[in-house]
Amino acid sequence: MMGNHGLVLTLMLLMPIAHYSFGFSIASPRSQRSGAAGASVSTTSALNMGLFDGISKAFTNQEYKSQDQRVRASHILIKGEDVGMVIGTIKGILGEINERVQQEPDKLQTIFSELARRESQCPSSAQGGDLGMFGPGKMVKEFDEALFPDDDTATPPAGSVIGPVVTDFGCHVILVTQRESNRDQVEEKLARND
Repeated sequence: MMGNHGLVLTLMLLMPIAHYSFGFSIASPRSQRSGAAGASVSTTSALNMGLFDGISKAFTNQEYKSQDQRVRASHILIKGEDVGMVIGTIKGILGEINERVQQEPDKLQTIFSELARRESQCPSSAQGGDLGMFGPGKMVKEFDEALFPDDDTATPPAGSVIGPVVTDFGCHVILVTQRESNRDQVEEKLARND
């Protein structure tokens, strides 16, 4: 059977190759050294437990939000120095969307896409204003406030048209085309192969 000094020595020899933390430190009598003015200084070594930390995160779900929300949206961006004129243009676009959707209620996305191609001053206009799928914090603050409000009852469902939304980039009309909640993030991350 190995004595305490032998075990400590063995562990100290293994420390440089191990990078695991068990949440404790190991000190040996040899780790005592003399500091300035003859004071005794104790040095300790801690093992980092990367593997156990990862398992712990999986069980506590620290890396994933409990309320996973994502939205797919399209937008029409109007830029300009005169905010009043820009908002007027946006209100005109909203009026046209409303009028055309009343005539063809099942064509909202097609109508919006056509108007985005024609009116939007964003490069996404080439895709009918489609911004793709995104979650909170991926767009400017004003988009987050409109698409991911703190009050769940105010969350706009798919098919909602929101606007005018004023940002530093200009004024937007936003169409929510798809909304997802509580999707299995681990499965999605593996599928993306991040």
